[in-house]
Amino acid sequence: MMTIRIHYAGTVASLDMEGKFIKGQGGFQLQMLVDKVLTAGTSKILLNLTKVPIIDSMGIGEIVRAYKKVLDAGGMLKLVGVTDRVYGALQVTQLLNTIESYDTEEDALESFSKSKKTRGRKKAEDGQKDEEEE
Repeated sequence: MMTIRIHYAGTVASLDMEGKFIKGQGGFQLQMLVDKVLTAGTSKILLNLTKVPIIDSMGIGEIVRAYKKVLDAGGMLKLVGVTDRVYGALQVTQLLNTIESYDTEEDALESFSKSKKTRGRKKAEDGQKDEEEE
């Protein structure tokens, strides 16, 4: 059974997914929570896949649907904590060429502060700010 919890880190909503993301499990819940977060005014969303051991084509399709929904709302959706098996499935579909992915939530959160509102993986020319270097 797929469960999804929301936690906020500043202006970023993290959807923490847990369980197998396969047919009939989690798709509707993911879309409902993405809608809820966007309606609440949050446009920066992380999908935390750290506790997702396996994904099938339905799960990949739901991620694509969520990604498009967030982009259409003017936001950004990124992935974090992709496990080896999930990475393989996302790599085969070339989804990782479209959606940014990070190993840790800290790295993903930092990436939101470094990028302007953009589509896909392309960074705005002024997307890197010197004052944010530590």
